[in-house]
Amino acid sequence: MKKHWLCLVLTLFFIGCPSTWENSCKIYLQQGDYARAKEQALIGKEQQPDNYMVYTLLGKSEIGLNNYIAAGEAFQKAFELDSVATLKWLKSDKDNISVYWQAFYNAALSLTFDKKYAEALRYLRFCVLLDSTNVSQYILEGNAYAEMGDKDASVRAYKRALIQDPEGAEAYYSIGNVYFDRQNYDSALYYYGNAIKYFEKDYNKLKTVIFKNVEYDQQIAQELVRLWKGRKKEELDRFVKVKLGIGEGAEAQSRNIEKFGKSSEGLGQSYYLSGMAYHYLKNDSLAIKNLILATEYIPDNHNALSFTGELLIRMGRWSEARRYFERSAEVKPDQFATWFYLGVCYAQEKNFKKAIEVYEEKALPLEPENADLLTNLAYAYREIGNTKKALEYLQKIEKLKKE
Repeated sequence: MKKHWLCLVLTLFFIGCPSTWENSCKIYLQQGDYARAKEQALIGKEQQPDNYMVYTLLGKSEIGLNNYIAAGEAFQKAFELDSVATLKWLKSDKDNISVYWQAFYNAALSLTFDKKYAEALRYLRFCVLLDSTNVSQYILEGNAYAEMGDKDASVRAYKRALIQDPEGAEAYYSIGNVYFDRQNYDSALYYYGNAIKYFEKDYNKLKTVIFKNVEYDQQIAQELVRLWKGRKKEELDRFVKVKLGIGEGAEAQSRNIEKFGKSSEGLGQSYYLSGMAYHYLKNDSLAIKNLILATEYIPDNHNALSFTGELLIRMGRWSEARRYFERSAEVKPDQFATWFYLGVCYAQEKNFKKAIEVYEEKALPLEPENADLLTNLAYAYREIGNTKKALEYLQKIEKLKKE
């Protein structure tokens, strides 16, 4: 009887021992040999396809190999098999909870880039299970719902972000966009106003760090953002060393420069859309004020520059308008409207020769049969006394009308 009891104990002991693949996988994970760990996890998948542990270890191996979507798929399968045990396993690995969160988030981000929003949302739910306080996951969730057309769900996600961070400029800006799209401009302005307040707070805080060795200059700040946005690493590094006097170069300030660039873009877009909202509310004085501020932070934004110029034309501020159309032409030289309005500004300033130059060399090749352009050319030539050319353009207009 004693012998049988011993055999039973031994049998139970061996049944309870981890499988060879599991032991090997864990050892390889500890050694950081993620490729071999994955091989062992795949063996486990063949032997025990319904064991949630197979997929947690496979997911951990994929993270080590930077295969975030594959890692997410593995963990998703583990959750399907045993959600309670999988979550307990993830949270018990306390040193790596942030790593698992990042893997789910990176997978969601990648799926968002591929416009697979429903799949991205599944991974974001895993993020929340691991860390309900992280703001980034709610912003990405809101963006995904917005792209899917579920604006109410997107607002709820952005508001969850604000619960975690009441000064979250990006969340305020994103909610403002929802109300703007719904043409609820008063509500949009409320949220854009908060976005501006907190983007500006971040901008000013970072400004003191980035411009610690030189006096702040807006043109230098604009060029810094241009280089950062254009990912011109070598030029940016030289710029930081020479213009900002930071000997360590851009690498030492990479995180601050990124945050500075994002806050600058956020300010510019918030001011721009505030300007448009005021315009739709028929308050052009506040519209132009916000649009001008927008172009200080997003100096290469064609839409902001062009609409600022158009509003200034409506106000009869020709010289100011011309400067915005000149900048707009540099950003997008293939836009007919930009050259046409630039010519109008020159004509209103009585600089008819310059107006003719812009009309003929820039606008006419883009739209050679535009009746308004031909009329303006006829007027400009008449004003400088060249009635022959004026008549030539008038005859072209008549020919177009007959056709």
